[in-house]
Amino acid sequence: MRLNKLTGAILAGAVALTGGFEGYSHYAYQDPIGVWTACFGETAGIKPGDIFTRKQCEAMLTSSLDKHNAPITKIPQKLPPRVHLAFLDMAYNIGTGAFSQSTMYRYLLNADYTNACDQIPRWRFAGGRDCAIKSNNCYGIVNRRAIVHQLCHGNIDINEALATIGQMPLDKEILEQLDDEHELEVRVNNHCFSGYYGYLSAIATF
Repeated sequence: MRLNKLTGAILAGAVALTGGFEGYSHYAYQDPIGVWTACFGETAGIKPGDIFTRKQCEAMLTSSLDKHNAPITKIPQKLPPRVHLAFLDMAYNIGTGAFSQSTMYRYLLNADYTNACDQIPRWRFAGGRDCAIKSNNCYGIVNRRAIVHQLCHGNIDINEALATIGQMPLDKEILEQLDDEHELEVRVNNHCFSGYYGYLSAIATF
């Protein structure tokens, strides 16, 4: 059973957060390291002269987010919404290959969210440049990591994160659905752990 599918409020939050970070352009342009990019940070198949409608870009973002969510669906426990949103943004930004091979992903697989979240600021390089050095002209990566790091730890909520990057807040209904997702995460994981410890107890008794 895959517990971390990209649906409902999580999808809405990801579109707002990651789409906000990436920014929107209906035409192709070269990013700071020379990669041809369009829409909400889309790079796959983008070439000079490409032009897209807003509707096309939104469809591409949703599809791309779902693809980048693939490693997260392999995590055996249900993630808290804030953690899911944080690491989906990371997977989208650094790519699923780098994400799946990272230390933070190994921490996630073991439900060690504190250490997983603390890996986020370490990913501050782009094209071999340290983006913490402002003269490298990629400091936006550092700001992005700082916001996602705080969201991951729960020091800010999703609407505070969106406000920081100048995006409109999620509406009340979506926030309530995210709360429901959190309650579901607690129930599912408690059930899994209780079953696991019951199994261990049975073995010990036997």
